[in-house]
Amino acid sequence: MKKIFSLLVLCATVVFASCSKDDPVTDPVPEGIVVTTYEALFDALQTGGTSTDAPTLITLGGNITVPAGGDYDTPPINGSGHFKIDGGGHTITWEITANNHHFLGNSSLDADAVYIELTNIKLDRQDMYSAVGVYNGKITLGKDVALSGQDDNMILANGEKAALELGDGCELSYTAGSSPCCASVWYDATLVLNGGKTAAGACINIVCDYYPASSHPLISVPKALTGDVHLLLKMIGATPVAQGIGSYQLTQADCDRLKVNPESRVGVYAGWGGKYDGNFELHLDPADYQIKLRLKNFTPPTSGTIDMTGMTDIVARATIRAALDAGHTDLKLTGELSKIGMGDQWGVFANNTQITTCDLTGVTNWGATPTLPELAFKDCTALQEVTLPEGVQVIGNNAFVRCAALTTVNLSQVTRIDEGAFRECTSLTMLALDNVAAIGQDAFYGCTGLETLKLPKCTRFGNYIVTGCRSLTRIEAAAAGNFVDISDGTTSIENYAVFQNRSTHSGENAFNPTKCNLVLNADKKQGGNAVPTASADNGWTALEYSGGQLMKWKSITFAQQP
Repeated sequence: MKKIFSLLVLCATVVFASCSKDDPVTDPVPEGIVVTTYEALFDALQTGGTSTDAPTLITLGGNITVPAGGDYDTPPINGSGHFKIDGGGHTITWEITANNHHFLGNSSLDADAVYIELTNIKLDRQDMYSAVGVYNGKITLGKDVALSGQDDNMILANGEKAALELGDGCELSYTAGSSPCCASVWYDATLVLNGGKTAAGACINIVCDYYPASSHPLISVPKALTGDVHLLLKMIGATPVAQGIGSYQLTQADCDRLKVNPESRVGVYAGWGGKYDGNFELHLDPADYQIKLRLKNFTPPTSGTIDMTGMTDIVARATIRAALDAGHTDLKLTGELSKIGMGDQWGVFANNTQITTCDLTGVTNWGATPTLPELAFKDCTALQEVTLPEGVQVIGNNAFVRCAALTTVNLSQVTRIDEGAFRECTSLTMLALDNVAAIGQDAFYGCTGLETLKLPKCTRFGNYIVTGCRSLTRIEAAAAGNFVDISDGTTSIENYAVFQNRSTHSGENAFNPTKCNLVLNADKKQGGNAVPTASADNGWTALEYSGGQLMKWKSITFAQQP
């Protein structure tokens, strides 16, 4: 009775606990390498595990304390190969310090794969990062594994080469007052449900925030689920959630056993769309026997013309993404800008490789200073044309970064172009920025197809605006008055690197002013009343770090006579 009582106390005090119906005391202690110190454990992990067919069995002969030290790049108790670690009912405890980075596993996608199977062991790691983590390989949690800690990632599988398996006898539970999530599966890693389960309230954190998310479902189920698995999701774009593997096909019963924490942040098509509760649901698709994530009561669009007026934000973004996924790549939107969900790296259009045209003239409420949000069309590699409302004045940071097919954007009303806005838009050949008064750093970085740049009103500049524009042969910067730094509006750009290359652009990939015709206002003639002024031998603005040497241009002409 004393042993049973002790086991019950243990299960009640850990964050996640593996509680087997079998009495662990009756299990025989397996043979293998017996370790009683950190040094011995370290040595066993470094020298063993060379064969997956004959895994190294390590048994703890007593409790072990892992000293402070290590770093995330080279965890000192790293191992490669296949290890079965039986704790013998003992505990591995990490010294509590912010500088204790020792953990079991590996920390690189390029590392040799490590396979770690844990049984009959307690891991105690308070307020620190993972106790066991793999970027390449698999972690299997067997019976009688107990995790005690406050970190969300006590057990971590990270990346497409990694997996976390809940094996036979593993039952994860959650104790109130502790961290609600101590096992995490991140960024295309796979959760394998192979006999393990979770008790009510327990969560496994599954993070997948790429769009499109993963090329495969996030959960593999080799056999029928016999207990509920509670998930905490942070996902973008993933519609397949789980699939059977081998000869097993998922059933409705399996679907019903997957329980999603209502606090999950999910978006099928909607980016960080919102909480799972009330908006999303899991369903078994009878066509392919996959468990999928979907919006409740969602009606897919029939074209690329979408009126968002009567939609919630989540439904509007889901409708846009669903239209693109259905092959409607020419979009025309109506409604409030906020419903689209543009902006930041997970915006509704970010990373989409399908959209070709986007008409935003029917979109309203662009803000006090009407602005196309930063990263609005980030990495939309098929995007060719965007039509903005006439009132839009600002193109935000990196709004069109790496839109390699972009050829047409109406910019007649735009007054400011922010940092990196058209970075690596390699299909642009000519830009007429009729009303632009300010251009941020790297605005046209790597626009290798750009031949002509017209800036009739621009007087405020950031650095390196044409770096890597190797085809550029004409710049018309004919605004009157001083040309000044964009950040303060007063400092002359005379000694700044406005029309120079970054170190990343040299040789054939560099902007070459000696092949470029420059048009300035007459007030920048030699002896003129504005700065910087041109020299008599086609020199204009000092080269950075050159001791005042002037840049040489193919020609310098003036838009108006003095």
